[in-house]
Amino acid sequence: IGPYHKSRVEELGNAFEEVSIPERREALDLSLRTTGNIVGEYRILNLIAEGGFGRTYKGEHLLLKEPVCIKDCSNVSLSNAPLLFEEARALWNLSHFALPAIRSVVRLDDGTYALVMSFIEGLTIEQIVKKIGKIDPESVSWIVERTLNALVYIHEHRVIHGDMKPHNIIVNPKEHKATVVDFGLSLIRPDGKTRSKGHTLLYASPEELANDPITLASDLYSLGLTMVYALTGKESCVKSKEIPNDVPEPLAEFIARLVVRDADQRPTWG
Repeated sequence: IGPYHKSRVEELGNAFEEVSIPERREALDLSLRTTGNIVGEYRILNLIAEGGFGRTYKGEHLLLKEPVCIKDCSNVSLSNAPLLFEEARALWNLSHFALPAIRSVVRLDDGTYALVMSFIEGLTIEQIVKKIGKIDPESVSWIVERTLNALVYIHEHRVIHGDMKPHNIIVNPKEHKATVVDFGLSLIRPDGKTRSKGHTLLYASPEELANDPITLASDLYSLGLTMVYALTGKESCVKSKEIPNDVPEPLAEFIARLVVRDADQRPTWG
């Protein structure tokens, strides 16, 4: 083996060592996705959040300078890339004021993929509660009204969100907007046998927890529990489905109808 090839073999060995050790791979992933780096036609501006599938960033289009949200799946194996594709497919042909719009799907240099969506200004319900405490009933009402608009729209297009929770509703009080985000566990054209792809334990419906087929009503159950969290700011109340006494009776009755155990007894779209 010549000096050149020997050098190349050493370089490849060092590269393999970098990506095979979890701590070094994580550092490499972060270095690849930092402020100023380019992803397709977009530049990364800053990290927004990190979850089980990867990281979410705020970015901008290189030419238009318009903001975008960039979501990658770097925390999972390449075999899980179809989950990201499913999220893109779920939203690709949908257009609604309470949903993000898909801009692009980009293959990154390390073989993983990034989903580029419209950037949604605001805080999630969970972030609002953590910052200022429980949300007043009047605000919860308009937030849920807009959320229900999004759900009836995606349900009419045969998409189940599959992971409704306080983390996945972004609220912009100034503009009176609420947006449903994160369709990573959504189900497209489900049938009577379709099971959940995953769930958040605290907000999952009884049928999801039992691994039974899920329906449009499963999203409504999770929304009801999300309303309980917004109104109380307490996960303990979510577990017990406890609705505060100061919540107006019509709103309390509506929540109670959403969180019944029997999916057939929950409200329908008619």
